[in-house]
Amino acid sequence: MSYRKLTQAELVAEARERFGDDPLKWAFQCPSCKDIATGQDFRDALAEQPRTNRNGEPVVASDVLGQECIGRTLGVLEGRETRSCDWAAYGLFPGPWEIVLPDGRSVHGFPLAPAPERVP
Repeated sequence: MSYRKLTQAELVAEARERFGDDPLKWAFQCPSCKDIATGQDFRDALAEQPRTNRNGEPVVASDVLGQECIGRTLGVLEGRETRSCDWAAYGLFPGPWEIVLPDGRSVHGFPLAPAPERVP
């Protein structure tokens, strides 16, 4: 997967075009293990394996979608067998996408997954 730089607005527009308006249906692909996970996958995983952030607040799907492989939420770091790995876009090897936020800061993320095939 190659490096790509885009604005947050461009990312949201592309996600809506591929997957519709519901962010729970938006899918990102891990650049390491190639697993594809949706917002709903993360919501379900966090319901089973709740986590908190540095401030002690519950992590929600939008906090990690497109930033981490679902394996982190499913417990791969705790030694659980999962469908995927522990890759994070903010880790040692960032990205491969760079998302420019409205305030000018950048965050790294996973690429959007391919659009689902449409059945005629």
